[in-house]
Amino acid sequence: MRNYILPLISTLALAACQSSDTATEAVPAAVVVGFDQEFSLYYRQQAKLPVTNSAELTVSVAELQYSFCPPNARCFVADFVAPTLSITDQRGQTQQVKMPVSQARTRAANWIDTTSVRANNRRYVLYYHRYIVAENVTQPQKKDLSVVLRITKP
Repeated sequence: MRNYILPLISTLALAACQSSDTATEAVPAAVVVGFDQEFSLYYRQQAKLPVTNSAELTVSVAELQYSFCPPNARCFVADFVAPTLSITDQRGQTQQVKMPVSQARTRAANWIDTTSVRANNRRYVLYYHRYIVAENVTQPQKKDLSVVLRITKP
């Protein structure tokens, strides 16, 4: 009988566990911005460029990798936020871009990472300027982080 109780209890304990489902979290409203303007996006938020009736590009934060050192602790890894952007052109073709491209983990105050993408038969330059953490949050989650971007058409 004991041989059956332990697996039964383990199965019930695992079934009772609930993981946080990101699908039930509220998605921030989409923003509409122009080219050559800085804008910030939260996790799963979209930006439509430019400010017209039909968007030439739609950019969203598909994923965020991040790490923050706890207060009053010494960490070997500097704080970082590395977004994966999903870029959709007018024809509906989507590509993913991981920023920072250089995979650098240390950030200076004047740090900027850039990359270019090809969409709508032209080139666009993406600038990842910085990340912002919500105020008074000691251990941020994805919903507490936003990334500041700029997209240009050279």
